[in-house]
Amino acid sequence: MAPASVTAPASRRPLEPIVAVAAVLALVLWPVEIHTAFGLPAHPLIIHMPVIFIPILGLAAIALAFSPKLADRFLLPVAAFSVVTMAATFLAVGAGEAFQEDRAKNMPGGGAVLNPTLADHEDAGKALRLTMILLTFALVAWLFSRRWPPVVTIVLRVLTVLLAATAIFFVIRTGHLGAKLAWGREEGGGPPAGFQGGPGNGQPPGPGGG
Repeated sequence: MAPASVTAPASRRPLEPIVAVAAVLALVLWPVEIHTAFGLPAHPLIIHMPVIFIPILGLAAIALAFSPKLADRFLLPVAAFSVVTMAATFLAVGAGEAFQEDRAKNMPGGGAVLNPTLADHEDAGKALRLTMILLTFALVAWLFSRRWPPVVTIVLRVLTVLLAATAIFFVIRTGHLGAKLAWGREEGGGPPAGFQGGPGNGQPPGPGGG
C-alpha cells in the first residue's frame, strides 16, 4: 500500500524586498505639495503624523540598535514603519512649502515677509526630511545585512542611533519653531510675525486680511 502523500507547507515570501521597494517608491512623494485638506490649510493637519510618528520610530530604532534580540524580532516592522513615517514627513514638508507659497501670493507684490524664525522653521523641516531618508534607508539596509560582513551591521547600528537621535531633535526643533510662529512672540515683544502675521510689518491682519 502506497504511503499517503504529505503536502509540503507553503513557503513564505520574504518581506524585506517589499519594504525596500516601498521605501524607493515613497521618494516620489518628495515634490508633492498639498495645499488644502477639508477646506483648511493642509500643513497644520498633516504635521501631526510626523510629530507623533518620528519620536516613536526614533526610540524604537535606538532600542533595536542596542538589543540584537529585539532587532531579530522587530527590525522588519520598524523598517516598514519608518517608510510610512518618511512618506508622512514628505507630505508634511511639502504642505508647509505650499502653505508658504499661498501666503506669499496673498501678500502685496507677491512677496513673503522676511522672518528669521520662519526661515529656521523651513530649514529644520528640510533637515528633518533628509534625516528621515537616511534613517529609513539605514534600517532597510540593515534588513539585508545578514548577508554582509558583521562590521557592516555594526556600522548600520551606529548610524541608526545617530540618525534616530537627529530625527527626534529636528522634529522637536521644527515643532517648537512652528509653535513660536503660530502662537509665540518674536524677540522684542512684537506679535507673532510668522503664520499669523500680516503683510509687511508683522502686524495681525485686519478683518479682510489673508
